[in-house]
Amino acid sequence: MNNENTQQPINILLSLKELQVVLDLLDTDFIPGLDTDPLGNLTPEQQSLALTVAAHALQARELVHAQKGGTWVIHNTLLTAIGVCAYSQNTIFVYHWPTNADAPVRYFGHIREDDIVAHTRPKDVLHLFSVLSSKEQLVDQVLGVCEYETETTSKSLELTVSGENFVEVRRLANAGETEKAVELLANGETSSESARAFVETLAGLPRISIMQTLKHKGGESVQKRDFTLLQNSHHTWLVIAPPDEAKGDPLQVKTITKDEIQTLLAEWL
Repeated sequence: MNNENTQQPINILLSLKELQVVLDLLDTDFIPGLDTDPLGNLTPEQQSLALTVAAHALQARELVHAQKGGTWVIHNTLLTAIGVCAYSQNTIFVYHWPTNADAPVRYFGHIREDDIVAHTRPKDVLHLFSVLSSKEQLVDQVLGVCEYETETTSKSLELTVSGENFVEVRRLANAGETEKAVELLANGETSSESARAFVETLAGLPRISIMQTLKHKGGESVQKRDFTLLQNSHHTWLVIAPPDEAKGDPLQVKTITKDEIQTLLAEWL
């Protein structure tokens, strides 16, 4: 994708309490990625004081303005950033585990009409909102979060595997029993080459990115896709879960290139 003319994101960093103030002004109390307060449950008096201090901080940064009569006006960019996350039409959730990481890096991308916003968590009490200029910029950020580095080999590899067998193959690969894992995968529809390459990826502590996209199709219809990227120094694998209406179907697994990932994400969003 050519991003030569892409504008830089407009970033707004909020504390948890500042975010709660803005959400209250928008008549909602939730967006994806909003966690409980790490300080624990506050008394009503403590919560009221914390929100008052947060509102003052927003005023000092000219992100909200108090008008006569007690009404509040939210800065247009902030209104866009939080409003798109709260009332998005299309969404991507990304949970990325770098190699040997105990906890994932989280990324939430939201689209509403022509507005696109990324929401990330630099620290447990901070929320970073980035107003983006294009869907392409959103897709590029997703690949950045996933630490995309590998261009797969020219030969395409693919296989299918049941959810139950996928769990067992991962267990065997992590335990170093790679031959048993290859034997379990290799069958009439999966070549030994594909099975071995996939097991070697699993056994090599890959970077793991679990993702979900939600795309409104009109009315109450929402198209949901669940998929995972597995990466090592040789291959990038796309693992696509079956849709809800086909829960018993096998997982579809194939090697994928950067261009293919970008095209799929642009379509699924």
